Amino acid sequence: MSIGSELTAARERADMTIEQLSASTRIRSGLLAAMEADDFTRCGGNFYARGHIRAIARVVKTDPEVLLAKFDETHPEPDADRSRRDERAQDRRPTLHPARPRWAVVLGAILVGLMGWGMVRLFTLPSDVEANASKTTPTPVVTTPAPKVTAKPSAKPKLPAKPPVVKPGIVKLTLTARGDGSYVTVRNSKGVRLFQGRLGPGSTQTIVHKGEMRVSLVNGGNITVRINNKLSIPPAKRFTITPTGELTEPN
Repeated sequence: MSIGSELTAARERADMTIEQLSASTRIRSGLLAAMEADDFTRCGGNFYARGHIRAIARVVKTDPEVLLAKFDETHPEPDADRSRRDERAQDRRPTLHPARPRWAVVLGAILVGLMGWGMVRLFTLPSDVEANASKTTPTPVVTTPAPKVTAKPSAKPKLPAKPPVVKPGIVKLTLTARGDGSYVTVRNSKGVRLFQGRLGPGSTQTIVHKGEMRVSLVNGGNITVRINNKLSIPPAKRFTITPTGELTEPN
């Protein structure tokens, strides 16, 4: 049995497809198919082919040494691959770097030179240097006055917003839910629905209409009624609001 056939048999024993094996080994599926067909020329040399065989054997859980021994028998290593391997071994040899200068010694030599130059300058200065130093002209000091800070006028307090003015003949109805709320229906005098729905706890619904409004409350005790911003107490769960803002019971 050839090395390619053994690779195929090992993959099938592992119950894997070529695509699954490619995903596990990160080897292209086309290259795996060529290796199972005993075509190892696409591996780029025996060195890489041996690495692929070892990776496949690790995934399909078979002994890589048996496969590698058979591969070495059928595919002897050419001289070019051996020479490249020798070159890689030579590249791994340690390289000697030139000794770096000792910076402490260099800095010490520089400091000694600077001290010697200072001593020479000290004993060779003319005698009139001290006299010239005493004649130094004082530098005038200019004081800039600090800018005056003007206090910003305080912001004017905001006046509370005025409630909207309702024109005569137009009624503003405000319904506010409390407790568990209630289901509300509001219609005009012709039965056209102006609002219908449930008002949850804390929610508010405002309806502005010119003319009569007919209101129906499922739970009137949970609804606060205001007409033209004035608190009103409805006479019943069903009541009528006239264009003048008065509450009456329906006929």
